[in-house]
Amino acid sequence: MILVNKVDLVLEPQIVLTEELLHKLNPVVPVYRTIQGQVDLALVMGIMAYASPPSFQKVTSVPHNDDYHHDGDITDDLTHTHPTHYEARGISSLQVICPALSPSHLERLDEWIRIILWENHLPHDDRELRILRCKGLFTMQSGEQYVLQGVQNLYEISQVDEGHVTGVPEPGKLVLIGKGLSDAVRRSLEDILK
Repeated sequence: MILVNKVDLVLEPQIVLTEELLHKLNPVVPVYRTIQGQVDLALVMGIMAYASPPSFQKVTSVPHNDDYHHDGDITDDLTHTHPTHYEARGISSLQVICPALSPSHLERLDEWIRIILWENHLPHDDRELRILRCKGLFTMQSGEQYVLQGVQNLYEISQVDEGHVTGVPEPGKLVLIGKGLSDAVRRSLEDILK
């Protein structure tokens, strides 16, 4: 999420332009307007960003101020007519839900990630694939959780400290951002997790 602070010190067109630029960078990020950093804590605390699918709504919020008038949501739907700069460059994202993993599943997942990041293609498929960023949270059948963080060809899968485990095991998620992301990528990953 993004907090746009000090909205009381600039004109509405400047705020709208800033929000439009932010949504071109990340079309689904919630943007909240603030004055003196005042924001409803329910919007930013305990949102379980890794535990549930993100809300794909653009949100703007302005604290009550008698000198400032706001006519509601100034952002449009996700159906936009102009591509973002990412889309114009052929960059897209893909999210795959992962079941609870066995140790052998985790090993196969690690190997799959190495191939797509280091060799720039899917296993047993020569179509070019370029991953710029990858993130994930995986739950093991034993209840342990692992986090994936990767940028281009560098990545790390590390176990979440026991005190930070989210409780009831939930399905994991893997998010890829890059070029060449197609249903073939989804099917390839789902095949190794069976």
